Amino acid sequence: MAAAAVDTAMEVVPALAEEAAPEAAGLSCLVNLPGEVLEYILCSGSLTAADIGRVSSTCRRLRELCQSSGKVWKEQFRVRWPSLMKHYSPTDYVNWLEEYKVRQKAGLEARKIVASFSKRFFSEHVPCNGFSDIENLEGPEIFFEDELVCILNMEGRKALTWKYYAKKILYYLRQQKILNNLKAFLQQPDDYESYLEGAVYIDQYCNPLSDISLRDIQAQIDSIVELVCKTLRGINSRHPSLAFKAGESSMIMEIELQSQVLDAMNYVLYDQLKFKGNRMDYYNALNLYMHQVLIRRTGIPISMSLLYLTIARQLGVPLEPVNFPSHFLLRWCQGAEGATLDIFDYIYIDAFGKGKQLTVKECEYLIGQHVTAALYGVVNVKKVLQRMVGNLLSLGKREGIDQSYQLLRDSLDLYLAMYPDQVQLLLLQARLYFHLGIWPEKSFCLVLKVLDILQHIQTLDPGQHGAVGYLVQHTLEHIERKKEEVGVEVKLRSHEKHRDVCYAIGLIMKHKRELGVQRGASGDLTP
Repeated sequence: MAAAAVDTAMEVVPALAEEAAPEAAGLSCLVNLPGEVLEYILCSGSLTAADIGRVSSTCRRLRELCQSSGKVWKEQFRVRWPSLMKHYSPTDYVNWLEEYKVRQKAGLEARKIVASFSKRFFSEHVPCNGFSDIENLEGPEIFFEDELVCILNMEGRKALTWKYYAKKILYYLRQQKILNNLKAFLQQPDDYESYLEGAVYIDQYCNPLSDISLRDIQAQIDSIVELVCKTLRGINSRHPSLAFKAGESSMIMEIELQSQVLDAMNYVLYDQLKFKGNRMDYYNALNLYMHQVLIRRTGIPISMSLLYLTIARQLGVPLEPVNFPSHFLLRWCQGAEGATLDIFDYIYIDAFGKGKQLTVKECEYLIGQHVTAALYGVVNVKKVLQRMVGNLLSLGKREGIDQSYQLLRDSLDLYLAMYPDQVQLLLLQARLYFHLGIWPEKSFCLVLKVLDILQHIQTLDPGQHGAVGYLVQHTLEHIERKKEEVGVEVKLRSHEKHRDVCYAIGLIMKHKRELGVQRGASGDLTP
């Protein structure tokens, strides 16, 4: 009977979308159903938001059932934008109807802006405010980003220009947000040291279009911790680490108990899960991204050490990072608590070398040179991140002349976020912009940014006057050329048969006989 009632009601509901009067056929049958059945019908997915609006206007019973904070509008929101649900807590009060309206408005604004970008950035008049209209949008930023992702996921080859600029905008927005989060993170007190969180910010900034979050990476590490606990239980079923709850920061003082944890870690990481140092492809940026280290189960000394350090601390072993030259290490204290310690009171752990424990002399053998005692000291989170970004900077300089230098640009941004007054890096950043080509048809705001960088360098180091003056002169020449009238660039087809076909520069399409992305014909972007 209940199933039959639901089937009957499902046939009646579409009719209600067209009928506004309470006397519509079948209304009394519908409203007399139990509330749970009515909710099930309205949340079944067969009705649109417009249908729900019309249904809720038919009578008081249905209007109350379709209240703004109820299940009906929540389901409408979830079906339309499922990726946004992770941003809401089950315990929060949410006006789902209002959220639906705000998200819908943000989507329309996003599409309007993306549609305007080709004309704005590849035409005679390029605005110097760049992305300011995006940054000043009303409503949550996650709504705008979600619409950009929807554009990128559009099926087929149509609207390739939209996809091209949606990707550019999304890249910019996420990087700005991540950079602001990183700067706020670095302002925390010195005793607030989450090495993993800082490393994730670097990972996110260099991969802004990937779905990378500290929560997901921490969840993967927690699963490794569970495996270590399972192994540790076989070594010592009463080990105190087994009683630790998630989020606890307790430390174990007994060296023997700490040693048991490290033995279990080495077995799980290197024997069971097959983590290893990447000796075959050492100079690969993926070795420095924490989400890739966990996926590929390989990395370089600093990334492997951060993973090892995070797991050890969660299990109560107080390891510390050592910014050792050429090979990042961890140190493990062997001295008595409260005693005055020197470098010989520590064991040094090589996470890159399968957790091998080294003495001071063995550390020197590892790199083939003698080093001072100061280089065995512990470093804070900012120094660790500086070394990670420095590695990325070195890799960015290795890019070939045919590359976009994106890694170099990203690593420069990160380094200058930590140390904004590094004159040589500021000068490198200015030169990089010139190398990539700042011409009148490119973003005018980039020209102004270069001028700001050069003025900042001049203030920090007057000795750079010659280099700065040269770059300023050429920057001003670009600005003067920008003021001149420049016609829309039109390219002609090379083949005589197609001489009369021309297209505007800046639009993106795919040739129907080719797989590559081409710069293509103006107008409707069809294959």
